[in-house]
Amino acid sequence: MFADYIALESYRMGSYPYIWVFDEVFFVNYSKMFSEEVISVLPKHVCSLINESDIVIWLSQFENIERVSTDIRRSIYSFWEAVYEIVKNKPRLLVNLPSAKHIEDIGIDYDEFLQEFINATGVDYKKLKQAGSEIASKLRGKKLIHVHDSNGTDLTFNIEGRYVGVETGTLEDCFHIGRECEVELPAGEVYVAPLENSAKGTLVVDRLREYNIGGLELCFEGGRVVSFKAEKGFDVFKSILEKAEGDKDRIAELGIGTNYGIKPIGWTKYDEKALGTAHIAIGNNVDLGGINKASIHIDFVLHNPTITANNQAIIKT
Repeated sequence: MFADYIALESYRMGSYPYIWVFDEVFFVNYSKMFSEEVISVLPKHVCSLINESDIVIWLSQFENIERVSTDIRRSIYSFWEAVYEIVKNKPRLLVNLPSAKHIEDIGIDYDEFLQEFINATGVDYKKLKQAGSEIASKLRGKKLIHVHDSNGTDLTFNIEGRYVGVETGTLEDCFHIGRECEVELPAGEVYVAPLENSAKGTLVVDRLREYNIGGLELCFEGGRVVSFKAEKGFDVFKSILEKAEGDKDRIAELGIGTNYGIKPIGWTKYDEKALGTAHIAIGNNVDLGGINKASIHIDFVLHNPTITANNQAIIKT
């Protein structure tokens, strides 16, 4: 339905949309009828469709990719990697509006989520950009970052020479400078990829609702998670790291939320944009200006952090 509304608005503005639907359930139901090679191929006619498009609007994400067998899942990832390769130089808007089932499976009322989604996307985007620019200016040219909170987080790392990006929620910068060509909705964050060997200290996370993990404590040395413990879901997190590939346990990102319209509800992709929050990530960060290559990127949201850059306050609880 949401895609229909976007298509109608596109026609009204004089453009010509095409709605392309990908449903993982199809592969779950009929996976035995396909080979890995067939699924991983990106057909020429789909390539042509993407190449001829000026803007790509991406709605939602996988509902539960874990239901798919490992070999089929690998093929689906290969397919989307081929898609990403084509669209990477195009303006693209990623809209995080997952299905009701996905939201309810992690214990969030969907009607409540929809209302919060409206609040988060109905903000003043000029104000959002200004707030992000002010925070980014305090980070640019700085070196030592210190993040701590009352839960026990006490983490330092280095961002010297790294690009500091501002996510504003519009494609304006894509058209003007061509660098930032991927924008998320709901939007609102400042992000930077720390030097991958620089993180040292402790990160404490109250909850990872998507994985049913609670009271997670990560210990960093030399930029890498060297140990961890959890009050709930220890084996789940251990399994995630064991199954992942590449620089899966290295620090990947510092993000600072700027969206004043967001009230955190327990879903990481949403909460990490809220004004007053910050998030630390491990795993892949090549799209953020880093050098980590990994099969995962996991964000850990801090709700009341204090952050300093070269001992100057960036946000303070």
